[in-house]
Amino acid sequence: MPDCWTDEDYNEVLAFVEKYLWLFVQENAAIHKPEQIVCNLAQLNHREFRLLQLIYFLLSESVQRSVKESTPHLLRRLTKSTDRMTTELKGSVRGNVDWNLTFKRRGGAGFSDSTVFVTRVASKTHDLPEAQALKYLLTQINHLCVEVLGKIPEEVDTLAYEPNKKWKDEVRSLYHLSSTFLKNTYLRDIGLPAKISDMMLQKVRCARSNHFKIVYEGLRLYRKLFLQAEQETLRNCFAQGVLKPLSRDTLYEVYILLVTIASLEQTGWSREHFRLIGYGKGAVAHYRYGDMTLRVYYQTLPTAFAQNSLYTDLLRKYGLDVSLRRPDILLEFDADRQDFKLLEIKRTQDKRYIVESVYKVFGYLKDFEHCFALGGMPHAMLVVWGGVERGENLNDVVVVVNRRNYKQFIESTLLKAGSGE
Repeated sequence: MPDCWTDEDYNEVLAFVEKYLWLFVQENAAIHKPEQIVCNLAQLNHREFRLLQLIYFLLSESVQRSVKESTPHLLRRLTKSTDRMTTELKGSVRGNVDWNLTFKRRGGAGFSDSTVFVTRVASKTHDLPEAQALKYLLTQINHLCVEVLGKIPEEVDTLAYEPNKKWKDEVRSLYHLSSTFLKNTYLRDIGLPAKISDMMLQKVRCARSNHFKIVYEGLRLYRKLFLQAEQETLRNCFAQGVLKPLSRDTLYEVYILLVTIASLEQTGWSREHFRLIGYGKGAVAHYRYGDMTLRVYYQTLPTAFAQNSLYTDLLRKYGLDVSLRRPDILLEFDADRQDFKLLEIKRTQDKRYIVESVYKVFGYLKDFEHCFALGGMPHAMLVVWGGVERGENLNDVVVVVNRRNYKQFIESTLLKAGSGE
């Protein structure tokens, strides 16, 4: 089936969602460099703020280059230093004899043993401050990858790297690479500092290899994000790139979600809470209009829907393993009584596919029929790209709208809900 988007359509949709993409962390996403970013990090809870810190630290240029470029080079040419260890020997002598210490040692024993010698033996070591700092950075990266993704399965090809992968693939790649490097024979024998001091950071910055300069930038970013907790640093990470949907279908879903949010604010609804899009359960936004509250769900459902699914109840009676089906967007209005608006998003203008999608929406309405009030029409909206003319009827249980008339239709619905009609 031919794509219904031209390049101009794609760029128009992307331009609209760019200012909100800092909220998007769904797995089906890759790094993107927007022209503008408007964000308010204070509206995120601690857990979501921490997730953004982790993602943008691990996807930052300094961390990516530290692991994929600098570490392999540095481990092939790891700097050594020479230490001279003092050793007391009897009989045979190895190394250079330190006669001053030898005579002192013999004198302390009353010059009774002329076979005692004190020697200095040269010993090569890689355990330098800059090498310790490299091990520290790799260890922190490894731990943070696990914090983001949870348990990560082992992979055979751990060094493969392909550009434009999903962001979780990038994090998995960092985990496997850092795990491999930490098993390096030389790196295992290097001490792991409890923290990076200013003096150690200065040693890394002044190291001869330019690759340590990249490691230095990674360490500085780590300190600013996680130890000093600078929000401005996170904003600077956003300036380098945010996550955008890889799938055009997902991009259109996010576009309609953000058009809905923009319409809420234009019709007088006040925002009380925002959360990351595509992360965890629960509503992505909470709004209020007088005594009316509204929760906006994306790719997830409120508890009432999960507990009243006819579809899952029926199939479980037959011992069939089934997962809950969910619409793309759900609006939950709550005042004297609850009312819901179900939105299914289809990036299409093919009439046959639109007909099939309407049937799917009727399936949702039947599945969750116990959750819908008798009034409050329409219960559901099918939002397509094109292929339908304007002619929706507010008394229809399902309304089919295209991208051009959706905004006006949703605004009239929100105004009606806010006025209590």
